Amino acid sequence: MVSDVTLAMIGEQTVEPLIQALEDKDRDVRREAAFALGEIGDARAVEPLIQTLKDEDLGVQKEATDALEKIREPAVDPLLQALKDENRDVRRLAAWILGEIGDARAIKPLIQGLNDEDSDVQWRAAEALGKIGEPAVEQLIKVLKDENEYIRWWTAEALEKIGKPAVEALSQALKNEDEGVRRDAAWILGWIGDARAVEPLVQALKDENSGVRRDAAWALGAIGDAKVVNPLIQALKDENSDVRRDAAWALGKIRDNKTIDPLIQALKDENSDVRRDAAEVLGEVGDKKAVKSLIQALKDENEDVREAIREALEKIKAKKS
Repeated sequence: MVSDVTLAMIGEQTVEPLIQALEDKDRDVRREAAFALGEIGDARAVEPLIQTLKDEDLGVQKEATDALEKIREPAVDPLLQALKDENRDVRRLAAWILGEIGDARAIKPLIQGLNDEDSDVQWRAAEALGKIGEPAVEQLIKVLKDENEYIRWWTAEALEKIGKPAVEALSQALKNEDEGVRRDAAWILGWIGDARAVEPLVQALKDENSGVRRDAAWALGAIGDAKVVNPLIQALKDENSDVRRDAAWALGKIRDNKTIDPLIQALKDENSDVRRDAAEVLGEVGDKKAVKSLIQALKDENEDVREAIREALEKIKAKKS
């Protein structure tokens, strides 16, 4: 595209004509104008480019989006206002651009964007907060209390994207008075997989809420640190069957020799789901020490458990050969 580069090189003198060209009937002209305005980087183009985000041509939208991202700081305040625009494309693309710019001023407006009536806008707002990173963590953790499960989901995705910089704050959130926040914090820490979360998650295995204990067990398995084998073995005795199931799964992920005997004991659990999961994990671990107990457990009254045991025995046999 020779013409747009040439116009960009001319500089300030071309800004007003290029702004006018954003309304040209020819989409190629609109695209070139948006591109050139981004290359020039003049703040006068910000508002017209934001209006161009409504263009019916996706190529024009993209060039306007890229141009605003290049202009950066002068575009931030107008883009924050654009998050309230009646046009969903403007709100969606404004959120995206703010994430690419990464200015912390956008955090609270983007948090509000998580409540947008349009799911695409919610997604872009969450994605943008994830890109802004550590400065957004505190506000995102507060949103984990929201009553809307979709908003909590977008928030969790943003925190996962931020990753390691969010670990300390999420570990503290394991002590939050809200049990939903504690559960979500445990789950997100498992996604992130940072070993710094191990000790706080071990403490969360003692939480008064069974859902928190369950998610803590799952997270410890996802992190996979062998140091947590003993706490997870204790969790196999939890009064809640869901906690026992996730503890069995976690022990299977860690695959320490000390886990075999407790998992064999779990084949006698009063809950059929726990027995089934214990059998599945023993099959994944593949230790021949479990064979005798698995064969004895084939007498289980539950068909799903018996099927899991048969599959476990086949897996152990395959690993031996």
